[in-house]
Amino acid sequence: MPENNLHILGINPGTKYTGFAIFYGPELRDWGVKGFKGKWSKEKLKKIKESITGLINQYSINTLAIKKLHPARSSANLKKLVAEIENHAREKGLKIFSYSLKELETYFSKEKKINKKTLAELMVKDYPILYHDFEKEQKSKNPYFSRLFEAVALASACYSQKRK
Repeated sequence: MPENNLHILGINPGTKYTGFAIFYGPELRDWGVKGFKGKWSKEKLKKIKESITGLINQYSINTLAIKKLHPARSSANLKKLVAEIENHAREKGLKIFSYSLKELETYFSKEKKINKKTLAELMVKDYPILYHDFEKEQKSKNPYFSRLFEAVALASACYSQKRK
C-alpha cells in the first residue's frame, strides 16, 4: 500500500477518556481526547464504539494503531473495550497494530529511558501544531492530554514502521 494511502487511527483507549490521532500517510490530520461520562455500562461501551466508528468512517481509516494494555494497570472493563474496538476494526477490514508504552518509548528514544512527559515533548517536536495542547497539559493537574500524545505516538510509530 503506498504510504499516502495509509489512513491511520491511533487510539489510546480509556473508559473515561480516549485519545485519538488521525494520520494520512506522514501527515497528522486530526487529534483529540474524547470524554465519556457516567458509570460503565453497555450504553457507555456503545457510545465509545460509535465515537470510534465515526472517526473510522469520517477519515476512511484503513489501519488501527492501538495501545497495548498493561496487565497490572487494566480493568476488566478496559480489556472488554479494547477487545470490542479490535473486533470492530477487524469487521471493517482494518489492519491492526498494537504497541505497548514500553515499545513506544524504545522506538522514539533508543538511547535513554523516557517517560510520558518526554514522549509528549518528542511528539511536539515532530508535530509543532501540538504545542498548544502540550502547554495545556503542563498547566493541568489531571493528565488529560497525555492520552492525546500517546495516540499521536502510536499512529506515528505505525506509519514509520509500515512505510518501510
